[in-house]
Amino acid sequence: MWNLNSILCRETLCVLALCWALPVAAEEAPATFDCVITPSRSVDLGTPVPGQIHQVLVDRSDTVSAGQIVASLDSRLEEANLAIADFKAATDTELSLRRTAYTIDRRTEKRLSSLAASKVASAQDKDRAARDARLAAWRLRQAQDDLQLYALEKARAETALDRRKIRSPIDGVVVARLHEPGEYIEDQPLMRIVRLDPLHVEAILPMRLFGRIQPGTQARVIPEFVNGKPHRATVDLVDPMGDAGSGTFGVRLSLPNPERAIPAGLKCRVELSGEGPLLSNAHGDKEASPQLAASER
Repeated sequence: MWNLNSILCRETLCVLALCWALPVAAEEAPATFDCVITPSRSVDLGTPVPGQIHQVLVDRSDTVSAGQIVASLDSRLEEANLAIADFKAATDTELSLRRTAYTIDRRTEKRLSSLAASKVASAQDKDRAARDARLAAWRLRQAQDDLQLYALEKARAETALDRRKIRSPIDGVVVARLHEPGEYIEDQPLMRIVRLDPLHVEAILPMRLFGRIQPGTQARVIPEFVNGKPHRATVDLVDPMGDAGSGTFGVRLSLPNPERAIPAGLKCRVELSGEGPLLSNAHGDKEASPQLAASER
């Protein structure tokens, strides 16, 4: 009888030990949440001015850099205007003519002033020469102003021509080519360009973690269909408010992707580590902030 009681006591202790161990194991298990991998930037590239597409220089899946010309509109009129403006800006014939006339009129004025002082020329001739000299000076000034104006018109023509060239605003990859040469576009996008390094990971977390997840926190992101290999990501944005209906709030993480090994547009799981407390303590200890798992290579 004693042996039977001893055996029952030992079994009871084992069951209690297992019951106590189960919550601990559950607390140490990583917490994972659904997420989606998206491009860090997506641009529907349009045109600053309406017009007919002359050529498209890139195709889908091509890599482009910021400032690269990816397409152009028909610009024959703008090229002609630039040629006219360039000719005007480079031609100083009028300025040379006005400068020569001013030099002659100034010389005549000085000569007649000397002759008038000697009573050889009349005061009327002297005044006429002075008037012509002053008018020549103003005509010279006008020619100089016109030359500056032509330079500004040339700059305007260059800008108008440059606006017919469509440049990529970001470093990225072309994922959609929406129009072809010969088509007229005005408000429609010409192509879509996305940035794939870094990627953004959009995750939904329960409100119990609100205020505990901070920018800079590390996480593991496990993409769907990519061998299940986890990748390191960093929290860079936390929504300032939650959704009352679902009791959740949004978090955005930055996921480096220098070799483009991770495609955008995948579902994923973001994993919170069970190491360390998930919630800060009552005294607001900074070291008690949520700890997210490091990357596994």
